[in-house]
Amino acid sequence: MPLQNIKGVIFDLDGTLYTLKHMKLRMALILWSSIGFLRNLFAARAVARAQVFNNSNDLLYCVYTELAKNAKRSSGDAEKWYQNTFMPAFIKLLHEKAVIRSDVKSLLKELKQKEIKLGIVSDFSHVKERVAAIGLDPELFDILKASEEFGVLKPSPEPVLGVAHEWNIASENIIMVGDRDDMDGECARRANMGFVGITDKTSAKENFFMWKDALNIIRAATDVEKI
Repeated sequence: MPLQNIKGVIFDLDGTLYTLKHMKLRMALILWSSIGFLRNLFAARAVARAQVFNNSNDLLYCVYTELAKNAKRSSGDAEKWYQNTFMPAFIKLLHEKAVIRSDVKSLLKELKQKEIKLGIVSDFSHVKERVAAIGLDPELFDILKASEEFGVLKPSPEPVLGVAHEWNIASENIIMVGDRDDMDGECARRANMGFVGITDKTSAKENFFMWKDALNIIRAATDVEKI
């Protein structure tokens, strides 16, 4: 899809706006005493990812149930661990170790000056707190959403379509920026949005770019003088 006449940009958060080396290992070391839950978390979320729920509570209930089953604990224990242990540890790790990508702040300010709508759609909740933890002002964004809020996880297009509706901007006039083709890229395709993939590898697949090149692509796509 041609990246032109772009009026809104939706960013993924984790792995896109910041880097954090050895993130899974760091989390495992922090949460070693509850490694049974951590080891099974993403498998539990994968079960929820394949379904559509009425709301975030139903989605999270599915995650807690699967997590409890695989970790051989109660669903109540799984919920308490997720909300009171995992998420605070996640936010704390971002605050201490995440490295925001170069020129992110200047890019966001440039886009705001062009009156481009800015949003984040992340699979995990506490988006505002996590944005602040990496050193970004949440007020730079017009909207911050977690996929969970819509009762789905990526690559479901519902969250980004919901943002497009709230902005009153056609999908084809919005681009998504993310680091995973199977999640962010597929989400964009299902929503009929353009996609700019971020990679830290020099040999990249189609639509994936090193951050420096991605910056130029985003700037050009939102530069009305070049359309």
